[in-house]
Amino acid sequence: MKRLNICQSVLTLICLFCLQHSFTQVFHTEQIFVAPAKESCMPGDTLSVSGQLFAPGNPEYQPYSRYVYLECIDQKDSLLLRQKITCDEKGYFYTAIPTSPEWRSNICYLRAYTRLMQNYSTESFAIVPFLLGATHPKKEKPAREIHSHFFPEGGRFVNGFQQNAVFQLTDDDGFPVSTTQAFLLDEKNDTIIHHIPVSENGLGKLTFQPETDKQYQLQAEYDGRFFTFPLNLNPAEATLQAVINRKRLSCRILSNEEGSHYRLFLYHSGKGLQEIPFHAEQKIAAVDLSDYPTGALALFLTDSAFNLLSERILWQESPEEKQIIFNCLLPQTTVSPQDFLKFQLDTPQNSSVFVRIARQHDLLATQAYPALWLGGDIISPVRFPFINSQQTEELNTELNHWLYTARFVLFAPETILKEGIAYQYPIEDGLFLSGKAWKDKDKPFGPGLIDVQNTKDFSFYTGEIDKEGNFILPVDNYPDGTGFLLTGKNNKGKKTDCSFTLSEEIYPEINIPNPLFLRTRLQTDIILGDTSIRYSIDENEQRVYHIDNVTVQTHKKVDFREMNRNPNNYIDEETLAQRSGQSIRSLLNRFTKISLIMSKGSGSGEVGLLQKAAAIQEPKDREKMEREYNELTIVWKSAKYSSLSGGNTPLNIVVNGEPVFGNIEHILQWNAGDIKSIELIEPKDSRSAIYNTPNGAIAIETLKTPRTYEDGSQGETVYPFGLTIADKQPEKHIKAPSQPGKYRLLIDVITDDRKIVSFNKEFEVK
Repeated sequence: MKRLNICQSVLTLICLFCLQHSFTQVFHTEQIFVAPAKESCMPGDTLSVSGQLFAPGNPEYQPYSRYVYLECIDQKDSLLLRQKITCDEKGYFYTAIPTSPEWRSNICYLRAYTRLMQNYSTESFAIVPFLLGATHPKKEKPAREIHSHFFPEGGRFVNGFQQNAVFQLTDDDGFPVSTTQAFLLDEKNDTIIHHIPVSENGLGKLTFQPETDKQYQLQAEYDGRFFTFPLNLNPAEATLQAVINRKRLSCRILSNEEGSHYRLFLYHSGKGLQEIPFHAEQKIAAVDLSDYPTGALALFLTDSAFNLLSERILWQESPEEKQIIFNCLLPQTTVSPQDFLKFQLDTPQNSSVFVRIARQHDLLATQAYPALWLGGDIISPVRFPFINSQQTEELNTELNHWLYTARFVLFAPETILKEGIAYQYPIEDGLFLSGKAWKDKDKPFGPGLIDVQNTKDFSFYTGEIDKEGNFILPVDNYPDGTGFLLTGKNNKGKKTDCSFTLSEEIYPEINIPNPLFLRTRLQTDIILGDTSIRYSIDENEQRVYHIDNVTVQTHKKVDFREMNRNPNNYIDEETLAQRSGQSIRSLLNRFTKISLIMSKGSGSGEVGLLQKAAAIQEPKDREKMEREYNELTIVWKSAKYSSLSGGNTPLNIVVNGEPVFGNIEHILQWNAGDIKSIELIEPKDSRSAIYNTPNGAIAIETLKTPRTYEDGSQGETVYPFGLTIADKQPEKHIKAPSQPGKYRLLIDVITDDRKIVSFNKEFEVK
């Protein structure tokens, strides 16, 4: 792993006392804002997605990378789809996500990252949830049950010190609950704090001094009922307190021990990670923030061995940011279904504008302001309060409360302090073909030359092969599915018969740090005296009955498609893994109803065009052309399985829900180890109509993008992972929803000069 030198910078500090040791480390990072056109869709629909990539520590605003990887993930952390998208010079990108009818209806997630971001934690990637074939629950008033979550300042409590903690009240579905009455009680039910205010986001703040021999509980009065929530203190060795006042950060270490063995560090995306001197006896420090740009500040307390003890997240807003004001007006707050929303937005020229509609209480909706300023550094299980840039002053208290719930995720500070950072993944500002050339199975070919031709646009590239057989050469942007013809030559320029393998792409592990699970409310079916019989729906969509603390689970709903699967029409992942070295072509021999034959084509693909060309040639030339350009096709052995006239009408191949038309020989060479399942679909199956393959199909689900090769007389054709090209931009006009209800119009503006302004306008459809 290659280590790169870290840029050094000097940070101006106003501190009470100084330590002998100083430490500063600056990181190059990027952040992404992802905006689906809508927060829900049905399986089979196409979801429009746009976004913005930028480098928060780069004064020029432009991102370092040119390409974004966008993934669609289900709630079980399984990859459904991956795209590679190019950004413009400002970092803007747009794409379309084709969902599959076979995808299971539930909560899904869009995850976006760059190769540079892969050097950091996967929790720092941009993650946006959306509903696939599911309905967002409506907020019930009043709620049946409420729940509480506690977030102490610094992440821990320490006995004997006055401390702060934030709590959030939610209902069963995760909606925030606000109540006018909340109290802090001790174990004797004596009131410690009276009348704690709770905001509309369900957030409240406690300030008290925990003691070793006492227990505490939060009591909330809601809808005439009282709910009690115990505080699990578990006191720690030390924790942090910090506040920003007049561009000055004041920090205090709360601990009953001496402070000589503690280390204090501060991180800001524009300033990097650096050590903060503090007074060892009083355990206090101060930092001047007058030259800090807007962004999150993360304080870390460690012991002398750099083990993390506590962290505290704060927010710094530079004075110039408050001057960014332009008007956004929504004259009509009540509209009819499907009416155009006529909003007025005075945006600077060349701004990126993201507009979408969400229900008033939609827990999935996000904005660019927190996603870009905070998304890559910190994360919270609590949704960021909605921002209206014309009223940001009113949100300061709520924002400060929300920061108690957040934690730093860009990297593990203790790892960076102990080991430094190694950039395994370089900035990706261009596309490359890299791999290895082989003279035979175990012997590399080299030194030599390699010629590369893009078989779609016929662009040509050439490069060198070293003595170990390795090659790497830049190529122009190319769409996914493009083939490249590789030809090896010796140093004298003579073509050599050799094979090629491409470098394996490395993708980050699938990890959704704060999955959104919508709880299905318990519904009472029968009430018999004091006994109630209730049921809920579990994660497998099974109905689970609850009878006096006894759980009885119903049988799983029968899937008739699974019942009809057998070795003659379905090959599962376990079987494929056992035969990972075999090709799909050899595995299709297990399907007794089909045959693989050489055909002259259907007239629509490459072979069909050659046949038409051959028709006007002389007989000898025509016979030679037809003989050379026959292609491999899949047909039913018996005409009774075909829905079309003619027993030799070919079956199409469907890969991950997308029909493949044209030559299929390169697909049949894929290795079984890259495949999740192979299924034979008959014409009577409803999926034949969905896929537009009336003669039936071979449905292939892949575990990852398979490496594809075609042997040819002039070289070897490979199909590397290319770009997804979107030919349609988001609509400029936006319509109101068709269903009555209360909604939010969310508008985000990202300007050329690195200004991010978000608006939240409420309206109603009647």
